[in-house]
Parts: sequence; C-alpha cells; structure tokens
Amino acid sequence: MASVAEDTWRGLVVAPENRCSVYDSNDYRYAQSLEARIVSRLGDIFSPYTGRCFDDPRETDIEHIVARSEAHDSGLCAADVPTRRRFAADLANLTLASPEVNRHQKGAKDASAWLPARNRCWFANRIVDVRRKYGLTIDEREVDALEPLLATCQSAELMAPDCRLAVGTSRFFRGWRLQLADRDDAKASE
Repeated sequence: MASVAEDTWRGLVVAPENRCSVYDSNDYRYAQSLEARIVSRLGDIFSPYTGRCFDDPRETDIEHIVARSEAHDSGLCAADVPTRRRFAADLANLTLASPEVNRHQKGAKDASAWLPARNRCWFANRIVDVRRKYGLTIDEREVDALEPLLATCQSAELMAPDCRLAVGTSRFFRGWRLQLADRDDAKASE
C-alpha cells in the first residue's frame, strides 16, 4: 500500500479538523494570575486586536490566539492533560481582549472566520508559531485566509497603542502593578 504524502503549509500539516476525543474545557484550565504576566509582556493594558486601552486588567479577558477548542480539534485531542494545560497557559498564545471581542466576536473561531481589526500580521504569525510549537494541524479554509495576509506582511511586530494618553482613576497604579509582574517573571525564571 502506497502512503499518501501529507500536504503542508509553512511547516504545518494541512488536514481537516478532527475531534478525536470529547472536548472538556477543564482539561485546558489556566490561572487568572497569568493576566499580570500578559500585561507585563504587552507593556500595558490593551487589546492588540482593537488597540483599545483599559484602565484595569479586570476590564479585559485573557484571550487564546488559537482557541482551546480549535487546538483540541487540530491535534490536542490526542494529547495528555498536562500538554493541554501547558497549551492553555502558554504566553505565546495569550493576549488580552475586551469581553465583547473575546466572547461575542472571536470566540473559538479560527482565522478563516475571524481576523482582528489591528495587528493582523502579528496575529497570523502567532497562529502559525503556536500551531508549529504544539504540532497542530491547520485546515484548508484557514490556510486560504492566512496565506494572502501573510504574503503581504512587512513585519510581524506587535503595534502597541500609546496608552499613556488614556485617562482613568486607576492609571496611576499601573506602573506599580507592572513592576510586580516583572518581579514575579524574574523570580519564575530563576
């Protein structure tokens, strides 16, 4: 029996989504405390998808760039629970979004069904990088949405808004919270 060569795109296997086991969101739990580390990595409290600045992280949701259920259907359904949890808490796949965007616009959609208003090249590159890191497949619809976008990208750099101009009562405490998150990151890497 001859084997069929797998189609690949940018180092990813192109294959239909496959739910090889029941999706249980408890297998993909992550700590809310990750939000401080996300803010520290971003440098401020904003959504890369919209450029909107927030006064407080409690105004945002932790957002998975490659949604947990999408990853499950793209290969993590065959992974063990520790791998699923590692994926769910991976800072390379986490950002901030307003609850409206996270819950009502993007949700668990992949790039064939939703792209952000801003930072599309950053978003598309993150999708490819995260999928490669976890050996996830990608379906043809998503390839068809991402390839024309990536072909026009000059940079995958995140374009951050200047949130210093935002006015709010809790902005004064932001520097203190970011310093704590940086300190916690430094301790975690020791």
